[in-house]
Amino acid sequence: MNIIEFAMKMELDGKAFYEKNARNSDNEDLKKIFVLLAEEEEKHYHFFKALKEGDSDEAKRIISSSASSLKEVQNIFTEMSQSTEKKVFGVNEEATWMKAMEIEEKAESFYREKALEEKNAEQQKLLITIADEERNHVHMIDSILTYIKFPEAFADSAQFKNFQSLEGK
Repeated sequence: MNIIEFAMKMELDGKAFYEKNARNSDNEDLKKIFVLLAEEEEKHYHFFKALKEGDSDEAKRIISSSASSLKEVQNIFTEMSQSTEKKVFGVNEEATWMKAMEIEEKAESFYREKALEEKNAEQQKLLITIADEERNHVHMIDSILTYIKFPEAFADSAQFKNFQSLEGK
């Protein structure tokens, strides 16, 4: 199996993970984020599919559309942080998001490693771009984990402010 086929499978596995957890989540805000992450994984799948088919322009178009998802998650975080509703999260939520973090960190590492091995400069740049997207997911999930642990203090945290300033880069 070559890198692109492996990446396509990895992205579909990530999509299935997020969809399953969206169905199982009791928290509507976190459910929305799971759905958005599943959509991101599907975009990544189509990104790699376009690369496999030799359509770099389509791959670039697909990857450039991902910044809007980050903005949607930022809006969800803003709503969550401004809510006065008492939030309690269990060990299962934290464990699920820790697994999500692991998935995203592995994907980022894999794409960066493959970018270093890539001889074609355009392909290398595209792999770095997808690795950067995975890094944004890591930051997002790290913020979710902080929110789960400290929901009342999250809005005032430096982490929330740093997450709000992310621009998909």
